[in-house]
Amino acid sequence: MGTKKKNNLGKYLFFIAFLIIGASAGYLIGKLGGAFSIPKGTIVYMLAFFVPVFIVVIGIHELGHAIAGVLVKFDFRTYVVGPFLWNKEASGWKFKWNNNINTAGGLVICLPTSSTNINKKFAWYAGGGPLASLILSIVALAVAYALHAGGSSFVNLKFLLVMIGILSFIIMVTTAIPYNAGGLASDGARIVSMLQGGDKAKFEALILKLLASATSGVRPKLMSLEDLEEAKILGDKLHAPFRIYIPGFYHQVAFDKNEIELAEEHLLAHIAFVDDMPKGINSGVWIDAAFFYGFAKKDLEKAEWYWSKYTPSAMTQKAQVFATEAAIALLKNEKKLATTKIEVAYKELDNMIDKGLAIALREKLAKLETEIALAS
Repeated sequence: MGTKKKNNLGKYLFFIAFLIIGASAGYLIGKLGGAFSIPKGTIVYMLAFFVPVFIVVIGIHELGHAIAGVLVKFDFRTYVVGPFLWNKEASGWKFKWNNNINTAGGLVICLPTSSTNINKKFAWYAGGGPLASLILSIVALAVAYALHAGGSSFVNLKFLLVMIGILSFIIMVTTAIPYNAGGLASDGARIVSMLQGGDKAKFEALILKLLASATSGVRPKLMSLEDLEEAKILGDKLHAPFRIYIPGFYHQVAFDKNEIELAEEHLLAHIAFVDDMPKGINSGVWIDAAFFYGFAKKDLEKAEWYWSKYTPSAMTQKAQVFATEAAIALLKNEKKLATTKIEVAYKELDNMIDKGLAIALREKLAKLETEIALAS
C-alpha cells in the first residue's frame, strides 16, 4: 500500500472512530435521560460541584492534547486549566497560579521539535482533545448507568458522573465540529485543514516549521528566510490570524544579524498587531521592544515606556525579562543592579522555550557584561 493510500486510510479511520464514539455517547445520554429523574436535593449538590466538575472536564480535554502531542514527539511545555498552571523548566515542572483570564478555559502548549510529517502530527495533536473528551464522556456515563442499573444507593455520585459525561460530550462536540470564530479555529477545523492541504494548511505548516526550528535550537539569524517569506505571503493572502506573529520572527532575525534599523522596522510592525494578540502573549512584544531600545538603541525613554506596558505573565520567558531589566539599569548607570539581573538572566536561559533565541540572548548578555566592565 502506497504512502498516499495509507494517509487516506488514516484519515478515514480517524473520523470513523469519532463517529462511533460520538454515536455511543449520544445513545448513553438518551438512555440516561429516560432512566433518571433528578431528586430535588441532588440539584443543590450538582450546582455546588459544577465549577470543579467543569475544571476536571476541561482538564481532561487539554490532557488529551498533551498526550497526543507527546505521542507525536512534540515538546510538552505548558498545561493550564482554570486557575492552575504548570510550566516545564530545566529543573522540571513548576506550578504557578494562572491569573490570565484568557487562558482560564484551558491551554496546552506542545511545540514541534522537527518538521517531519508536521501536518499529520499536528492533526493528531489537535484531535487529542476531542478524543479525550469523548472517552471521558463514555466512561462517566457508562459507570453512572451501571450504578443505576445495579440499584446503587450512591445517588449523588451517579448524577455527578452524569454531569461529567454530558459536559464532556458537549466539549467534544463544540471542539470537534470544524468552524472558525473570532479568528480562532476549532480543533476540528485544524484537523480538516491540516489533512486536506491547500494554502491554509501550507501556511500553518510553515509556522510550525519555524517554531520547530526555534525550539530545537536554531538561532534567529540562521532561520530559513525562504520559509519565513513564504509564510508572510500566504498569511497576508489568507488574512490568517497567525500572520500577526510573523513580524516578530523577522525582528529577531534582523536583531540577531545586528541589522538594527531593519530590526526596528520589523519590531514596529509587530507592535502594530499587539492589540490583536491575547493578553499574556502580547506581554512578550512589550519585552522585545523594551529590550531592543534598551540594549540596541540605548534609548532609555523608549525602553522605559515599553517596559511600563509590560504586565508580568507566565507566558513570558523570564530570561528576556531579566535581560531587559539589566539593559535599563545599565542605561541608568546602576551597574550593580545590572550585574545582578544579568546573573539571574543567565540562570533562566535553559528554561527558555525558544532555544535558538536563548543562544542569541546569551551573546547579548555577554555584551552587557563587557559594557559594564568598560564603564567601571
